[in-house]
Formats: sequence, structure tokens, C-alpha cells
Amino acid sequence: MTGSFVHSLRQKVDAQWDQARRGEFWQLVMSRPVSKDLWRDMLLQVYHYSKHNSVNQAACAFVPAPEGLIKFAYRHAAEELGHEKMVVHDLKSIGMWKDEDADSEPLPAAEALSGYLYAVALRYGALPRLGYSFWAESAHDHIGEPLAKICKDLGLTSKNVTFFGAHAEADQEHIKQVEEAIEKYATRREDQVLVERVALATLSLSHQLLDQIARRHA
Repeated sequence: MTGSFVHSLRQKVDAQWDQARRGEFWQLVMSRPVSKDLWRDMLLQVYHYSKHNSVNQAACAFVPAPEGLIKFAYRHAAEELGHEKMVVHDLKSIGMWKDEDADSEPLPAAEALSGYLYAVALRYGALPRLGYSFWAESAHDHIGEPLAKICKDLGLTSKNVTFFGAHAEADQEHIKQVEEAIEKYATRREDQVLVERVALATLSLSHQLLDQIARRHA
């Protein structure tokens, strides 16, 4: 029963990615040479939301949950800690980081994504937040094409894209862990509804963020 839920959730997530491929960001990146300024803006938004991911995952512990699930959240929160520093490294490696960037304002969708994840953590806890991890841990399967185009256009190497490279390397093991956690703990229909809601809402906000970035460079 739960396995079929994971399969159904994967289909809905994939369908939402298919819609994103018809969006403004995808069309812009794939139809013309990418500028360094667009890449910089994209990484800055990644910086803004990724620095919250460890904290909002750890905050899930405020809501009672099975001990195994809390340990899962703590472990993954620790793994996410400091990932924004890879963004700083990547921007510095191409001379595109300024110290004041750390205090710059995130775009609305980036701020909404972080705020929503804090709300999920504090209101619903660790189980629904698995919906975010479910697609985020496998995002590289979907963004690989535009990312490759960006790297080609800008002459970037693996040393310049450590943030996305590190996530790609860890993806397969992490998504397996997330799916196992969903199968183990999301056994009630009401829990599955929340996991799905969080997955699709956070993915939608992420796609809105990409399109907001694209509009600044259209």
C-alpha cells in the first residue's frame, strides 16, 4: 500500500517537473547563451534557501514523532549543515561573490520556500517534511540538462559547481533513505496526504523561483 503511494508520488513529482520544462527558466537557459549574471543570481537564491535547510529540518523535533524518524531528521539536518558554503565557494571560484551578498534580499519565492518549510516543521513535524526531501534529493535527475548547458556556456568545471556536484553524488543513497522512511512511517492516508502536499508545494515554489530568476534576465 505504502509502496504504491511512493510510486504515485513519484509520478506527480515527475509531472510537475515536466511542466517546469515548459517554463520561463528552462526556455531561457536552453534557447540562448547563459550569462554569468544569471548563474550568479541562481546560486545566490540557492544560498538563501539552503542555509535554512539544516535548521528547519532539525526544528521538526518540536513535534512528537517516532524516535527513528527524529533520528533520521537529525542525521539529515547534520548532513545539510553548511551546504551554503559550497555556493560561496562556487561563486568565488569564478570571481562572482561579494561579501555583502550574504546579507542580500532573497527573491520572494526563495523566502516563501524557507518560510513554508519552517511552518511545516513546527506545525506538522518530520514526516510531512519528507515530501520536500523526496524530490529535492533527486532533483539532479531533472536539472541535469539545463545545468550541463550552463556549464558549457560558461566553461565551468566540477571545481566550479561543487554544490550541485556534491548533491548529485549523494542523491541515490539519500533518495533511497527518504523513500524507505516514507514507506515505514507514512502508513496512514492522512499522513500521505501531508507528505504529498509538502512535496508538490515546495516543488512549485522552487519552480516559481527559477522563473523569477529568468524574468530578471529575459
